[in-house]
Amino acid sequence: MGTSAEARAIKKASKKARSQLKKLDAKTRKELVALYIDSATQLEHAILSAASSDGLLALESLNATLDAVHRELNRLSFKRGDLLEQGLSDAVSSGSAPFILSISALAVATINRDAVRYVQSFLASDGLQLSDRIWNIDNGAREAVSQAIQRAIIQGQSAFEAAQAFVQRGERVPLDVASKIDVARASKVAQTVKASLLRGSGNPMDNALRLFRTELNRAHGEAYQAAAFAHPDVIGTRFLLSPNHRVKDICDMHTSVNRYGLGKGVYPDGQNPWPAHPNTLSFVEVVFADEVSESDKKSKEGRIQWLKKQPAHVHQSILGKNKAKAFQAGHLEKESDIQRPWKNIKARLKRKGFSTG
Repeated sequence: MGTSAEARAIKKASKKARSQLKKLDAKTRKELVALYIDSATQLEHAILSAASSDGLLALESLNATLDAVHRELNRLSFKRGDLLEQGLSDAVSSGSAPFILSISALAVATINRDAVRYVQSFLASDGLQLSDRIWNIDNGAREAVSQAIQRAIIQGQSAFEAAQAFVQRGERVPLDVASKIDVARASKVAQTVKASLLRGSGNPMDNALRLFRTELNRAHGEAYQAAAFAHPDVIGTRFLLSPNHRVKDICDMHTSVNRYGLGKGVYPDGQNPWPAHPNTLSFVEVVFADEVSESDKKSKEGRIQWLKKQPAHVHQSILGKNKAKAFQAGHLEKESDIQRPWKNIKARLKRKGFSTG
């Protein structure tokens, strides 16, 4: 810990700021879940209201039903946008808070504004920005809900027409045909729509929760680091694992490597690899110049060097199965290979005549 009283106060305030972000994360997640559950209930009401007297959704009601559903999903998107905007504002405020007595109020305001803008414009390795991810979530919800409604109505309509043909011929309606008519029952369609929004692999609510956690954490950390490096005595930030971190992954490497001779997991301005992945609960912490020892300066170590000292299962947890095999065979010697997609490395190795099977 920094030796000055000011440094100690900042460290203490940093710990409090991390606690505040955890509370903000929990509060925002609770509110976001409530938004999605409320929207699912409104969708259910819209679908049930569109049913005919026999409880079925007719083909004639398809467009009106879809219009009502899309209006509700637009309302959800708008309210979720307000929640995200407030969450980002609260996240950057708590991120810069430890330094409010060390830098000017104008500097803090600028840092907070720039951190929000950074999150909004940040381009991830997949080429997507925040707005793209939000659009993907909303588009996925619209597609899932619309398809569930259209499929049910069309299948039910076809089955109904088939059943009429059987009746007109004086024949008994087959059970499989009768069951398909029931697919268009409004109560069943409503349950399917609710499930497509709230449950199942990759559902829109889970995707929104993951996005909120990722971006609020990013906003907090960006504001924190910008404020930290505005302090003249700060030399770096330390990559901190979450107390809930259980499974070894690339975060363990980032916290263990003394890449810049500033100590394990400590990085100079602009070099901290945090956050290492979406949905992370890791943090960064300020490091003052007087915290760096002579031993830290002399024990500088690259990530490849560090990996070579680790057992095989750690290679796989950090690099993935294919890259771990290539690393163990001596084919990955560049730091950049750690982040590079396997498909690019595989193509390079094939050109060199190395087997990747």
